[in-house]
Amino acid sequence: MPEIPGFWDIGPHDPLPVEATWTDFITSAGGKRVSELLSKSPDFDNADYLFEDIGAVLELKEIETEFLRTEAAQCGFEALLARLVKEDPTWRPLLFGGDGQYPAWFSTEFVRLARPALLRVLKKANRQIRETKEFFRVKKPYGTLIFVNDGFTGMAPVLVHALACDALVHSYSSIDCFLYVTVNRYLEITGSNEPKLIWNPTYSDRATDEFVQFIDDLGRMWFSFLDQKIGPFTSRLETGDRSALSRSKAIILPHEDRSPRRVELR
Repeated sequence: MPEIPGFWDIGPHDPLPVEATWTDFITSAGGKRVSELLSKSPDFDNADYLFEDIGAVLELKEIETEFLRTEAAQCGFEALLARLVKEDPTWRPLLFGGDGQYPAWFSTEFVRLARPALLRVLKKANRQIRETKEFFRVKKPYGTLIFVNDGFTGMAPVLVHALACDALVHSYSSIDCFLYVTVNRYLEITGSNEPKLIWNPTYSDRATDEFVQFIDDLGRMWFSFLDQKIGPFTSRLETGDRSALSRSKAIILPHEDRSPRRVELR
């Protein structure tokens, strides 16, 4: 891969405004912004986009918050560390001369700290998609949550994805596709020296072949759109295979916070 000047210092391109960029893209792909289809302020919290020809309703959620930095999560994290030290008084993090290895239970408990905040995102998106489908009398199970994760880097992408998908199996039946995307946050993939932007859809068992093809085509149009937006360098990862996420981690640029409280669990 040719050297990209300044990549590891400032990133490959100036940050794109996520909502405005996605609105431009959806319009170029033949979709419409739902708010423009409503003649007045609706009495419901609508989703963002509608593809009338296929009957697909899409809601965009941009994750900018480090969920693990909330006060509740920090208190929970301190409790986990207290339990860890109580069980093993010799344990030390890598930063302070330890081996940095966590016991098996720690990963499960650590992931749970982010669950409430993530479930709030899923719950709201589910309601917006459901009520928009009802308003437009959309019958097909083609509800899509576009989950743009540029900000939540305190947990490996595969864990964020797994946490969301586990919740979607049991609840939130209006979300038929969970689309994990990055716009300004590049990922490092094991075995590749190219930082990647990702497009990773996961479907419910209600998804039809038509719907899957629609999302796949939309993904290819998205990367072509980005090529026009930021230049020919868009190293992409378009896959529905969770194993690709298991080999990835967010690239943290030098100017970003590298607090000792960051815990990398895969």
